[in-house]
Amino acid sequence: MEIWAYARVSTDEQAEDKGALIKQMHRLRNAGATKIYYDVESRTSDKRKGLLQLIHDVETIQSGKVSKLLFIRIDRLTSSSIVFYQLMDVLKKKGIQPTAIDEPFEMSSIGGELTIDVRLAAAKYEVKMLAMRVKKERDTRKANKKPHWNAPLGYVTDGEKYIKDNRPCICLIASKEEMNVSQLARFMFDIFFSVGTVSETARQLHEIFGIQAQAASKSKNNKNNVLREVEEIVIENINKNRSFGLNSRYPYTGLKWSISGLRSQLVNPIYAGGTAYDTVHYNGGHRKPFDEWEVAWGTHDETIITREEHERVKAMIRENRNNRWVGEQEYINVFSNLVKCTHCGAAYTRQSKKLVKRTGLIRHHYQCSFYRTGACDNKRMISNDELEKQVIEWLVQEAERLASMVEQEVQVTEEPSELKTLRASWNTLNALPSNPAIEKAKEDIVRQITDAITTQNNTSKQYLIAKERMINAFSNQRYWQSLELEDKQALLRGCIRKIMVDGNIVASVKLLNLY
Repeated sequence: MEIWAYARVSTDEQAEDKGALIKQMHRLRNAGATKIYYDVESRTSDKRKGLLQLIHDVETIQSGKVSKLLFIRIDRLTSSSIVFYQLMDVLKKKGIQPTAIDEPFEMSSIGGELTIDVRLAAAKYEVKMLAMRVKKERDTRKANKKPHWNAPLGYVTDGEKYIKDNRPCICLIASKEEMNVSQLARFMFDIFFSVGTVSETARQLHEIFGIQAQAASKSKNNKNNVLREVEEIVIENINKNRSFGLNSRYPYTGLKWSISGLRSQLVNPIYAGGTAYDTVHYNGGHRKPFDEWEVAWGTHDETIITREEHERVKAMIRENRNNRWVGEQEYINVFSNLVKCTHCGAAYTRQSKKLVKRTGLIRHHYQCSFYRTGACDNKRMISNDELEKQVIEWLVQEAERLASMVEQEVQVTEEPSELKTLRASWNTLNALPSNPAIEKAKEDIVRQITDAITTQNNTSKQYLIAKERMINAFSNQRYWQSLELEDKQALLRGCIRKIMVDGNIVASVKLLNLY
């Protein structure tokens, strides 16, 4: 019989120690694991590729094929009781024994289940305390005008301030000119001042340095986070993703600029002697416009541009009406964030507009955003009216197909096993003498029960709501044409996941999970 295992390290662990995951996997292999699933993710994230693949594989294998599932500690699996008991349930059905190397546990008694619940509650509490410590550390750095942990291109930090990065970086063969990293950063600004736009600056940098900027496809990485017995436990065999190493920037990667990344560099006040704080909307995780950043000036003396040049950069970006980052726009793009390039997966963005005298309306043209930097060869544009025409024709056909289908009934199913387990755990805790740890664990279980019930109910409801919305909105083109732009935008976002465009042709429309 096989022995499977699961390994997980956090992104912070992997950043501090490049061999953290490898060391953990070696321990599991030495303990007898023949197949190791792994992730580099926070324990608070339950959408982990390796963990989800493990649960799926356990559900689909034949009973008797696997004897054990090894892991280092419970918190390496998850801090969520729902996910933990979901995994334990599928293991039990297949007769697989869960085994923690450093933290033995058993689930055959009420006391054993209570111990697990307390451990999971403690793990979640530890995560919250860690987040609080990080926030306090950030606030302290802000109050004392200290640098952030990471530095932009051209700088390094010594823990107290930003200093110029004078390491050799690049040599231009034609002029035999050598540049260190800070000189390269200054060169980046010089190019921007000469050409005037972010996209042309990126193109010029790639051309000058001979950088092949062909975009990598943004399609999902389909390689599983699994290492089999015949594969050696080395970095080369690990499925890399963006979170594998937090320091995935120069010099760890080559020099290459995207338009959005270059724009973020150009408006960064660090180059002019300031440090920006509160740059992100913490509710949604989106970056604030640079005019809303809180900047502390005079945090370091080594500057690459002057304060006046910094203000000039921001003014040029504000005034560039062809720039997609202009703040207020009268035009409402009903397809915002939905249109993607079939060649590279990048977003289609507005490139030009012109007045159509016959109709009195503005016609906008969209193009792959990576084409402007030479990173994609999808050159042809598509107009907003042609895009709308093709998408709605596709949706009308889809609405007719959906309308002809037999309406799916919302079946009342038996309560999932993880919910039953959570209720049983709560009953066990409720029967014990009260103390702060137990009350905390009870509150946590109640929240998880509520979340699980809400998720279960919403799944079937959202199916019917989205399906009905499609049939009503797109079965009649005249109805669609009568809608306001805001209503069109809301309807599309409620039904469509993405629209794949090849030049000026809509190749496919991928819907949300309606069926």
